[in-house]
Amino acid sequence: MKLTDGLEKASARFFYSAIAGFFFTNAWYSLVSKLDKNADATLLNYGFADLNGDKIELEPQLEVDRFPLQLYHHVVSRAPLRAKDVLEIGCGRGGGASYVARNLHPRRFVGLDVNKRAIAFDQRFYKEQKNLQFIVSDAHAMPFREGVFDVALNVESSHHYNDMGRFLGEVHRVLKPGGSFLMACFPRKNEPSSLRESLSQSRFECMLEEDITPNVIRALELDSARREEAVLRLCPAPLRTFGREFAGTRGSKLYESFASGKRRYLNFVLKKEI
Repeated sequence: MKLTDGLEKASARFFYSAIAGFFFTNAWYSLVSKLDKNADATLLNYGFADLNGDKIELEPQLEVDRFPLQLYHHVVSRAPLRAKDVLEIGCGRGGGASYVARNLHPRRFVGLDVNKRAIAFDQRFYKEQKNLQFIVSDAHAMPFREGVFDVALNVESSHHYNDMGRFLGEVHRVLKPGGSFLMACFPRKNEPSSLRESLSQSRFECMLEEDITPNVIRALELDSARREEAVLRLCPAPLRTFGREFAGTRGSKLYESFASGKRRYLNFVLKKEI
């Protein structure tokens, strides 16, 4: 085995360690913002591809982000958003928030994230969208009074939270009676059972649990070349193994965990009682 192969495998193992989990939660997203000087990476999720080949309509300039945007579209299609007040917890670099706010016409869309650098980018980059705003806040203690949002949204963020019960309680608190919580996530290791336990102990009614792993795998396959190019362009050489794991390119440990069935990608629709 070549030395470089051994280093890549060791780097991939580190990517999934507890230490790396802390690092990526607190520093990796800031680093992405720093490296991405041309605002190319505004969507960082793993994407969604319809297995029958159906596609959503997109403006030409958004075509490069087709699969990440299709994931947002699939998740939010489970609740009406027009003229509603919508909250996204874990909005990251705002590409999904911008798409939803512009194309699905909520009255107000608030993007929330704990990462100050990401929110500063969002506030600057999307300042022309009048129904869209961004704030810095912890998902475990959100700065809103009770019952102010019709819909809450969380895409590929909940696996970073250290107290799922508290997070679910906060989402329930800020939703209006009858409000919907739309959550797409990929639990790690023994987390699927603990996630379901947290959901069962919450005050939400689970209206849908959907396994969309095949759609995510297909999206990663179709989008892998673009993701690899972005890793090579944006990441310094010592960080490219991390970058490939983060991007889920073909051959990465993350991609293989989906493809082998070890990891599942789940989509939930949760309802607050009326």
